[in-house]
Amino acid sequence: MQFFKRKIYNKLKIHLEQPEISLILGPRQAGKTTLMRHLASDLESKGQKSAYFNLDIIEDKQYFTSQHNFLSEVKKRIKSDKSVVFIDEVQRLKNAGLFLKGLYDLGTNYKFIVSGSGSLELKADIIEPMTGRKKVFYCHPLSFSEFTANKLGIEFDQVESNLSANSYERKRLINEYFTYGGYPRVVLANTYEEKQDILKEIYKSYLEKDIQLVLGVEKEEAFGMLVKILANQIGNIINRQEISSTLGISEKTVEKYLGLLEKTFVIYIVKPYFTNVRKELRKMPKVYFSDLGFLNLGRGGNFQSLIDGPFFENACYLRLAEEESVEPIHFWRSTSQAEVDFVMKRNKTNLVPIEVKMKSKVGTIGKSLISFLKNYSLKKAYIYTLEIKSEIEKSGYKIKYIPYHLTI
Repeated sequence: MQFFKRKIYNKLKIHLEQPEISLILGPRQAGKTTLMRHLASDLESKGQKSAYFNLDIIEDKQYFTSQHNFLSEVKKRIKSDKSVVFIDEVQRLKNAGLFLKGLYDLGTNYKFIVSGSGSLELKADIIEPMTGRKKVFYCHPLSFSEFTANKLGIEFDQVESNLSANSYERKRLINEYFTYGGYPRVVLANTYEEKQDILKEIYKSYLEKDIQLVLGVEKEEAFGMLVKILANQIGNIINRQEISSTLGISEKTVEKYLGLLEKTFVIYIVKPYFTNVRKELRKMPKVYFSDLGFLNLGRGGNFQSLIDGPFFENACYLRLAEEESVEPIHFWRSTSQAEVDFVMKRNKTNLVPIEVKMKSKVGTIGKSLISFLKNYSLKKAYIYTLEIKSEIEKSGYKIKYIPYHLTI
């Protein structure tokens, strides 16, 4: 598959010098294998040897009966004590975390780069035993910045200026990304029909391989219906009791399935912002999809439908997720039902409230946003829009309107 420029790639290259295992996690078909293959090729071109193992391949899996057997095969392949060893689809290996922990603790000179698709099995059996021995890198579908940079053949730091200068390209790319999302195979497809077929295939593969085989979901129909319910409730508080009644399954099962969707990178679960952590944990969350093509599929697969406010809110969440923040993104809701769409922390003291208004008029500021600014003694807020760029002062507060193609 064609290699897409990814922000994670340079981070992986930098981490090559560190002894910890580089662990790449992400959904099926998000580009993990392509990343590893490209990095291996890059190393080979510079004269550095590497070995690649894929646990989806029976011939490769036979070498994982023990750490010593595996290292013996590595030595046969590269005949060097200091090399990079790639292990793909590690979730296929039983007790994978203990196996990798043992490899690391043997103290070899090998640098291990390992990938796996998300599952509870992956989280429990790999991440916990590897505490202090790994750094996790997340490979999601292409972000809007990555999608645009690759489509236009430019660097990441050129995306915003290019889109600002060309309104036709900006609208065309936003429309395509909103409709089909950022899965690499979908982005590469030439026709809209191909893009839709590939998205459906990826989702079917996810249900059959991750959900049924790996995670053993008993009620596949209820699980599939949950995805549709969530896709049609973007931006709303998730009421587990209500969903339980609708699907005819227990609240405990709803909770389990929400956890599966989050751990397999289909959704993000966003919690409310409170200064009291105990109070935060008791409050109901919101849900956003990690890929807009998947969101459209969950909404009924009508890829020609108009983008509405909740959908745009999901798109803005993904845009904000591209930025570095010291805490996960939250939303805010008061006891009187005043609500701010997103709250970010860029550092320990810099609290950033963000409202999403797809077609907002400059000067229109909701009471909820003002209420939040007063409650937390802030002077600045942002409003994400589709196209508007402006800055005003109102009631002593500075409000910046940011168009979608720009970051905050």
